[in-house]
Amino acid sequence: MMGSSRKSTLIKIMEIDDEIKKIKSDSTYRRVRRNLRILRERASGRLIRVRSPENIDSFIMVRKNSEEMKKVLSKYEVMVEKYNKRVRNLAKEKAELEKNLFA
Repeated sequence: MMGSSRKSTLIKIMEIDDEIKKIKSDSTYRRVRRNLRILRERASGRLIRVRSPENIDSFIMVRKNSEEMKKVLSKYEVMVEKYNKRVRNLAKEKAELEKNLFA
């Protein structure tokens, strides 16, 4: 009994690892993070070209430090936070499983 429980816990840990890797390699997640980085760190130019938060396949131009840019930045922060929250929850679940497995 103890061996099968240990085995199922290890399998669950590996599934969580796979899920975290899948989230981090998701093309939408990577695009959202990239656009967020562009909006936060782009130093040159008055206009910034980024993907639209409503339709990630299209581009928009926003004026640097404008209200529109702040709204777009805010939308991207919310989008990234959803992904990050999921990753944190999975990592927490994995840590609990590891703690129980090796305790």
